[in-house]
Amino acid sequence: MNLLKLITLLTVFLSIQATALDFPKSGFTIPAFDGETSAAGSQPLTMMIPAVNGFSSNVNVQIQAYPSTIEDYKVLSEAQFKQMGIQALTSKIQGDSYFIEYEGVMNGHSLHFYSKAIKKGGLIYLATATALSTSWSSDKAQLIKVIDGFNLL
Repeated sequence: MNLLKLITLLTVFLSIQATALDFPKSGFTIPAFDGETSAAGSQPLTMMIPAVNGFSSNVNVQIQAYPSTIEDYKVLSEAQFKQMGIQALTSKIQGDSYFIEYEGVMNGHSLHFYSKAIKKGGLIYLATATALSTSWSSDKAQLIKVIDGFNLL
């Protein structure tokens, strides 16, 4: 009976522990938030690489409420980009994922973006890489690798 209690206690304890984010090349690990970071409208992750010319190329993950299809999300996104003067360079839908590369001027900066949106239930999980247009050629390999590797559990 005591063994069963111990197993139950360990199972509960291990299930409530936050997963660690490990950065071995940078020499640290940090626990991930274990709260309500999955709520629609949240941005649970932002990662930055060292700044060049006063701007850090970065990747962020946002969670957006979106009840319609990934195809509708593509149409809406590209219409919004066009309205903002942002040019879509490439875009494709692959299963429940939408990939788009685009560029434009925002807040006085000429920026280059690469995004992957994944539709699940009533949510869109959006991972976006952002770099200065002048830095894109040097940063794109690592940024694209991170975005292409973004998946849902």
